[in-house]
Amino acid sequence: MKVAISIPRLPDGPGLRAFVQRAEALGFDAVLAGDHIVLPTGGTQQYPYTSDGSFSRPADEPFLETMTLLGYLAACSETVKLGSTVIILPYRNPVVQAKMFASLDVLLTNGRMICGVGVGWLEKEFEILGVPYAERGPMTDEFLEIFIALWTQPEPVFHGRFYDLEGIQFYPKPVQQPHIPIWVGGHTRRALRRTAKYGDCWHTTRQTPDFVARNLPYLHRQIEEAGRDPASVSISLKRSLHFTDMGLGEGESVRSGGAIIGTAQEIIDDVHYCRELGIDQLTYDFRVEGIDQSIQVME
Repeated sequence: MKVAISIPRLPDGPGLRAFVQRAEALGFDAVLAGDHIVLPTGGTQQYPYTSDGSFSRPADEPFLETMTLLGYLAACSETVKLGSTVIILPYRNPVVQAKMFASLDVLLTNGRMICGVGVGWLEKEFEILGVPYAERGPMTDEFLEIFIALWTQPEPVFHGRFYDLEGIQFYPKPVQQPHIPIWVGGHTRRALRRTAKYGDCWHTTRQTPDFVARNLPYLHRQIEEAGRDPASVSISLKRSLHFTDMGLGEGESVRSGGAIIGTAQEIIDDVHYCRELGIDQLTYDFRVEGIDQSIQVME
């Protein structure tokens, strides 16, 4: 079982460096970063992973930009994989995004990048960025095709609804071949079909292990219909984690979205259960106060 950690995105350079270096020293497989550009002042009722749709972070909490943060973490680490959980593809130009990921894979990580992607859920954020919310699914599919074309073709050609590429070259190519691993986020049937077509991993978020197990037969059928081997697509589950025997207070909404809450032994038992269900990778975030407490939980 591989385990990744979701890093806090606070503007604390020394703390972030200490976090990624400690994760690396402890042998975690990857450190991953989420993605938001702005948050609505009045809150939201759209968040898919709480009963009332409220988001767990206040609007005035500072969020570092994801690709910038990953570049910093890459410069602070040597072996741990780095990636997004997940980058909202429609928020950024696809050619620029593909260049960012490829540049990090080549220059700073030597083949350690993970491209975790999602369609997004916060309509206000799309509005502010001038991106059509209703088109986020088709845009994500098209952007993934563009990524793969740019990363693999000597002279990339692509013609779609939103972008046309022709008469160009795109270098450097990623170190990883055939391309940077694509982890497709989401919990809907459409996300599963997207995984089957483009993904190296289904990276579902805020769900229970049983939810994942119920959806694996459908995912495997879709992968086979796409002409691929189900064994070539790994399964990842991301949840909040909280140890009840550490004496740390619960952060806001720690009990939402399929979180795992218990003693150290109960969480170990849950890891074994996830493995039995066919889950290959677990990603945890910690709803505690600050980076120091996050490092304490990680240890």
